[in-house]
Amino acid sequence: MKRKIALSIGLIVLVVAFLVSGCVKTIDVPNSDTTDWSLQAVDGQARVIIGFSGLPDKTLVKAFGGEVYAEFGFIKALSAKIPVEAIDGLLRNPHVVYVEPNIQLHALEEQYLWGMDRIFGDESFEFPTWLTSTGDGVNVAILDTGIDGTHPDLEGKVAGGDDFTGTDSYSDDNGHGTHVSGTVAAIYSNNSGVYGVAPSASLYAVKVLDSTGSGYLDWIIAGIEWAIANEIDVINMSLGTTSDVQSLEDACNAAFADGVLIVAAAGNSGNKPGNRDTVEYPGGYASVIAVAASDSNDLRASFSSTGPDVELIAPGVSILSSIPGDGYAYYSGTSMASPHVAGVAALVLGANPELTNDDVRLILQQTAENLGLKQEHQGYGLVRADLAVQAGSGTTPPASDTVPVPVTVTVSSINYSLSRNAKHMYVSVQLEPVVVGASVSIAVYLNGGSSPYFTGTITTDTAGVAKFTVVNAPSGTYSTVVTDVTAAGYTWDGDFPENSFVK
Repeated sequence: MKRKIALSIGLIVLVVAFLVSGCVKTIDVPNSDTTDWSLQAVDGQARVIIGFSGLPDKTLVKAFGGEVYAEFGFIKALSAKIPVEAIDGLLRNPHVVYVEPNIQLHALEEQYLWGMDRIFGDESFEFPTWLTSTGDGVNVAILDTGIDGTHPDLEGKVAGGDDFTGTDSYSDDNGHGTHVSGTVAAIYSNNSGVYGVAPSASLYAVKVLDSTGSGYLDWIIAGIEWAIANEIDVINMSLGTTSDVQSLEDACNAAFADGVLIVAAAGNSGNKPGNRDTVEYPGGYASVIAVAASDSNDLRASFSSTGPDVELIAPGVSILSSIPGDGYAYYSGTSMASPHVAGVAALVLGANPELTNDDVRLILQQTAENLGLKQEHQGYGLVRADLAVQAGSGTTPPASDTVPVPVTVTVSSINYSLSRNAKHMYVSVQLEPVVVGASVSIAVYLNGGSSPYFTGTITTDTAGVAKFTVVNAPSGTYSTVVTDVTAAGYTWDGDFPENSFVK
């Protein structure tokens, strides 16, 4: 009997807050009994729509001093211009059902998207970063409920895909996958609806969740295998389970080893204080970027999962995006945060296709904005599209010609933590003062051995922290030696604190 792991979007999407028409902006229509008709009138005449219980009576309208503009054959109504003082009398006629102002409706232009605005920093729509990259040539697989490729903001964006749920179609019968896809790559130049982070990226609909938002474990693994076989650059998995399963971790590790960058939702299992390790899988695996959710005030969303496996944070509260049926909706959840990061990764690869998945991951870490939150809440910080593309393309503004006076930098602390499944160990080296982009090298010793069990070199994030991952660390006593710290304008004092950690 198959084991159905709870890879449910119900854990990742919080709420649909409001639906928006796909064609027009909705406008409140006043009730006839409470309408201030003086505000609707021009020279005492109001343009109205009059509804009747039977066939529209043009003679009646004219008797009240009205001028009929049009009669509609498929509804019992007509449009007219009528004196304001005649409206009350007209409404008292038993054949008149309503009198409504003949309001103006407006085409729906691209909506203001606070999350998109936030990750592009000081830029405003249309974002100058898109002059460098819009993700052209980058393949992004959405492992989800499918994609509605007929949506006006996604038309022509779906380059292919496959179904592993047994429906023989990768069309979206739930809505979640279409919403995620809009955030990654919705069209920005059609003056309608929403726009995506990387609007020129190619989307692939890999349907691994059914109409209820759940999927068997083998569906997910098959979807990852399909992505590897079809030369996908970035996988987005806005799905999660609390079950740590080896086969799923093996699949993610194989994809990353093959050059695929994997981005996943951290999960919606967090509590208000964020004091537990609640990151879900696959986000909790070392080969996967786990993305937490922030709100418009740069705070962690109270539902967002927390723990040492959180790598980045991105907007995930009241995110407007596409849904099937040419519509739009506001969703909340780490499902909505993850595609912001996947889109930025596509922008970076579009700017420099020679980068590896390791390169892109490091760039996302190094250019993330520190929101001042706990590391377990934000990881390296808020993903920044503008800074990441600058770093990836080499277009970062040149440094000042003034040579800074060297400043002494020291290692203020060395801390240890474990992944949720306790398989992997993290070693965090903090520099003082905070130096971004410093190169830090370490050697980690196990049980007092004479040779290092682990060595590595990495650059510091926006908080001045270099975080190393020791994969599948065995039990024992660890100690870390800092072997080098290099940063332009700084000299390392050569000291580091004594430290040890028992796993």
